[in-house]
Order: sequence, then C-alpha cells, then structure tokens
Amino acid sequence: MKVLITGSSGYLGSLLTNYLISKNICVAGIGLRKYPNIAEGKYFKYYSCDVADRDKQAAVFKIEQPTHVIHLASTFNKVRDRKREYSVDIGGSKNILEIADSTSSVKQLIYSSSAVAYGGYSTNPEWITESYPLSPGKYRYGLNKSIVEEWFSSTVVRKDLHVLTLRICQVTGPSVSNDRNFLKLLLKSPVLPRICMDNKIQLLHEADFLALMGKILHDDEIEGTFNMAPDDYASILELAPNKLYLPLPVSLISGVLWILWNMRLLNLQSVSVNNGIFPIIIDPAKLMARYEYKFRYTTANAFSETMFNDKTFPETLHQM
Repeated sequence: MKVLITGSSGYLGSLLTNYLISKNICVAGIGLRKYPNIAEGKYFKYYSCDVADRDKQAAVFKIEQPTHVIHLASTFNKVRDRKREYSVDIGGSKNILEIADSTSSVKQLIYSSSAVAYGGYSTNPEWITESYPLSPGKYRYGLNKSIVEEWFSSTVVRKDLHVLTLRICQVTGPSVSNDRNFLKLLLKSPVLPRICMDNKIQLLHEADFLALMGKILHDDEIEGTFNMAPDDYASILELAPNKLYLPLPVSLISGVLWILWNMRLLNLQSVSVNNGIFPIIIDPAKLMARYEYKFRYTTANAFSETMFNDKTFPETLHQM
C-alpha cells in the first residue's frame, strides 16, 4: 500500500501522515508548505505542489504510483480570491479525480467533504443521513464541497477504482494548534450569543478519525458516500456553561464574522451564521455498521482534550 495525500501539511493531512508512517505505510504528501515535524525518509516523500497544477500532480502520480489517494486539499475560506478559490477547490478536485482514474495503480480515491454541505436550517432532522439533500446556501466552503461531490458522483471511472466521499463533522483533539480554529476562537470569548446557547454540535476526536480512516484504507470494496461523525452531540451550553450568553441580534453576529473574516482573523464567512444557529447533526450509522465500530470518544471528550491542550483556557474548561 502507498497512500498519496493532498493537503498533507494541514491538520488532518499531518495527522494521517504521522499515523500511516507509524504503521510502516508509505506516504507521498502533496502540499504548499512542508510540515516541519514530519521528516522525509523511507516511508514519507513530500512534494511541493499546487492541486490546481495538473501537470505537476500528474508527474507525482507517475513517480509514486500510489494505490490509495486521500484528497484533503482545499482553501477552507483562507483565500479571499473567488477565482483562486474555485481553481483550487473545484479545479484541483477535478484534476485529482481525472489523474487518479488514469493512473492504473490507484484503487481507492477518498474525497474529504464536510457536514456543512447539508446546510444549517430549522427544518433539519435531528439525525441527517446520507440520503438527505445537500443545501449549503451561499457558504462557499460548503458550496464548493457540494459541487465537487456532484462531479465525483456523476463521473464514470474505471471499474477497479473505488471512489469514496466522506462527509466529516469537525475533527478536533489535542493536536489542534491553529489559533484561528473556529472552536477555539468561539470558546475563548467570554461572551457568546444567546441564540447559539442551545445549538447542538458534533466533534469527532482525532483518534476516532484515524481509526476509521485506517479501516477504510484496508477496505477494498467500500465506495459511495458516508457520514463520519460521533454517534452523539452536545449543546454549546453543555460544553461552555460558564460563559455570558447575551441576546445579540443575528445581524450583529454576521457583521462581526464579516469583519473577522476580512481581517483574516477567522476562516469563517458571515453567510455561515445559520450553521451556528441551526444544528447539522449527521448520522454515522452507515459507517459504524460497516465496521461494527464503537467510538472511543464523545463530543464532550473531544472538546475537553482540545481545550486541555490549550494553556490559555481556564481550569474550569480543562476539567470538563
């Protein structure tokens, strides 16, 4: 097995790279910046490559001849240039699928989508299954994910290439260090909007994420679309009971998000505010049943370990 990972320098990419290397599985990483804590060697080779650069990616595939491809690369709202964002998120994803399809060594292609592709609405069911329609609204991250999903599902590939889409909720845990991480920024604030108080969220612990990815990579037949999230959820109030919850209007919340996003202090657009008001709770039953999987960590556990690793958080949160 040789795994090629796009976006290998990001949070999920670096988690997977370290995990696979520890299992003596060869990894070829593609990214725009080399992760400083992963040294190249027998089991890891890094390529500085933009996913929008089709020719350079094709050359990497030809050299490495991977058996599995995990496509994680995306702008995740970091780019404020819509044309550039489209070329990476949409164009880059098309490149990966076409190159994987034309590289006979590749037997499995995993696309990392997101739970936000479902969209936040008051009419959302308590548990959203894979058959529920995608409706991300104007939130570009979710919109781009849904566009790529549509293209992946409608494109005919060779019979021995298994294409898998994973709709993943927020993954977190002790390895999270990005200060612009939405969860950390939200919970570092002493004041939160009352409208978010009862909102339910799912947090997938990175250990469960890695365990499930390990099972998927060794599954020669899996394909289609699967939700990946814990089988529980928690409200913001349950996770952060000691905050001051104020009755702030939605327009003010949207305005603050717009300012933070444009100042590059937060990778979250103001149009995503509905995702923070209405719950997007995805049902992992389909994936759990396939592997008879039992989650090691709850949403609260994942939250606690994330906060415990951040020394700026008060002890009251550390002890949750």
